[in-house]
Amino acid sequence: PNAKTAVLFVNGFNGLGLHTLFYILRKFESIFKNFVFVQVGVVDAGNFRGTEEIQRVEQNMKDEADRYVKYMKQHGFYSESISHIGVDVADEITALAPKILERFPQATFFGGQLVFSKDSLLLRGLHNFTIFTVQRNLHYQGIPVIIMPIRVY
Repeated sequence: PNAKTAVLFVNGFNGLGLHTLFYILRKFESIFKNFVFVQVGVVDAGNFRGTEEIQRVEQNMKDEADRYVKYMKQHGFYSESISHIGVDVADEITALAPKILERFPQATFFGGQLVFSKDSLLLRGLHNFTIFTVQRNLHYQGIPVIIMPIRVY
């Protein structure tokens, strides 16, 4: 737990999460020994269909995050995942981060953000900027967050 730890905010086992992970591995080479993958699911009150739906979402999130864990363990790193459900992703991550730091005091937090070669209002509307809210909230608490740019051509 006292080794350098990369904490990645992910939203499924997908291109954004994988590219963020690979970017960290390339740019920071052998600095990080531990990798923690944090995934927060959102409960939409308008689409809420009971506890079975919550359990399905929780299991899906755990399965997705565990794919990162399995990959990193296969490559010789310590890894674990944290899955959580709430009503606002940024608020949930803001509450989880200090708890993660208690367990991994040498943690650095990372998130990925898609960057398009041609920007437009439509692209801005379609792509989530939650990571910037998370960064602002955690910076206010004195917790560093690094946003990795993931270029899309």
